[in-house]
Amino acid sequence: MIISKINNIRLFNKNNNSNNNNYYRNLYSLKFDTVSFGAMKKSEFKGIDLLVVNKFQAPIEKFNSNEDFQNWCEEKTGVIKGKDYSARQNEATVQRNKILQEWFNYVQNENSAYKSAHELLILDGITKELSSKTDTLPPVLNKAILAQTMAEIQNNSKINPNMQVNFLKIYKTNLQKSILETTDDEGNSTYTGWVKIPSFKNDPENFDENVEKLKLLSHHSWCTKTFNAEPYLKEGDFHIYLEEGKPKIGVRFNEDTAEEIQGKSNNSEIPLKYFDIVQEHLKDEKIGMSVEAEFKRCLEVREKVEKIKKDFPSGIENASAEDIFTYFNIDVQKNKDGALVISEYRQPEYELTYEDLGIDEGKLLGSVKRITGNADFSDSKIEKLKNLEIIDGDAYFSHSDILNLGDLKLIKGNAYFMFSKVRHLGNLEHIKENANFLYSKVEDLGNLRKIEGSAKFTYSKLTSLKNLEYIGMWAEFSGSQITDLGNLKFVGEYAGFRNSQIKDLKNLRFIGEKAYVYDDQTELMEELKKRNLKMEIRKNISI
Repeated sequence: MIISKINNIRLFNKNNNSNNNNYYRNLYSLKFDTVSFGAMKKSEFKGIDLLVVNKFQAPIEKFNSNEDFQNWCEEKTGVIKGKDYSARQNEATVQRNKILQEWFNYVQNENSAYKSAHELLILDGITKELSSKTDTLPPVLNKAILAQTMAEIQNNSKINPNMQVNFLKIYKTNLQKSILETTDDEGNSTYTGWVKIPSFKNDPENFDENVEKLKLLSHHSWCTKTFNAEPYLKEGDFHIYLEEGKPKIGVRFNEDTAEEIQGKSNNSEIPLKYFDIVQEHLKDEKIGMSVEAEFKRCLEVREKVEKIKKDFPSGIENASAEDIFTYFNIDVQKNKDGALVISEYRQPEYELTYEDLGIDEGKLLGSVKRITGNADFSDSKIEKLKNLEIIDGDAYFSHSDILNLGDLKLIKGNAYFMFSKVRHLGNLEHIKENANFLYSKVEDLGNLRKIEGSAKFTYSKLTSLKNLEYIGMWAEFSGSQITDLGNLKFVGEYAGFRNSQIKDLKNLRFIGEKAYVYDDQTELMEELKKRNLKMEIRKNISI
């Protein structure tokens, strides 16, 4: 009842006459005490505004109106716009800045339909993958596709108001769909076949569009994904073989001659699986070739495969896992329960994969419970480890297709997740040596509680350490998205926080040496002081 009377006499109106102010002067202090009654609630946000509130964890308790929220979004966008987006190479830096300037001008100045929340969602999306360590470029601005993408996000938000939105993924998918019309029910391209992108000489009027098409369809490991798309298309055409919409083979031309043929590994080798497809394409198109070396290597691999298959009369595809491991000099033992213990895991030979041999890796590793040496999953096509519980040596997940660690609980050596596809560590509880998450896609540490060596989270996708309690050596958070140290209590050596977003140390109580912080991290400094943790303050020169 008191609150309702206060509202009726309009104590909060700055334009109250002096008589009213004098008469209720004994209640005037309530103006500040009750300001929280104007705070916004999540239920007041709809559509893209709500998506942005959730995605960026907007402090809505500080907003009295949607205008306050939009102003907050504008400030966040200003930070994005003010960042240094230098790339690894000067050519990529020039192209980045050119593309970004076009985006900033259109979204903030030319298109009045977008509110600040829309601008934040868009500009955060197109800049999120840009790092000074790579030459990745923002996607090209296509105004029609942008409008389509924002309309799609808006419509989806009505169906699922609390959905996790990834603007960049949706925009890129829509760009690709505009080029490749065949898609599945989820909008992913199902096109399989060759796409021919003409050179400047063969299609001068659409050269800019063709350059962007080449960037869009190129594999991320190819230099045509970035700044080399334009100079290469000036030299000649570019042919890309897609399988279910994904790039598998790229053929670069100089005039009418095939100058370079690459698979997705970008190692000047044609994957055996696509060798016949490439040969047939070159023959059908009557293409001359100056890259005999790629064919020679591929023929050598084919000879190896044929020889190995002859050694398995009943067919290597049907051979037991024990026979296959033994053939490739990997020691194997079978436990009483039928589970296998192997001495190491790797591809059968250099330049030769299990896929080349027609072996199902999922079936091959399905009965393996322990690996007593190193496990190198590079070039592995398996997506889930299933029953594997212990790796006694190092574990390499880089450049593999593994998404799920299955029952894996312990890695006694080093764990390398950089450039891997793993997103969730699942049941993994303990890494006895170092853990490297540099540029990894890991978003959730799952049950991981202990890393006895060092932990490198630089430029990883992680936002929280979740259940991790112990890091035995140093911890590097530079450039990471981690905002919350979760249950972390102990760091044995130093902790580096340069350009990190960490402000709250949560449960951290011990750093063996010191924390390296920078002169703009005032909140973090205060937290360290409160806990009597040693620190060294450095000048933050650049991002």
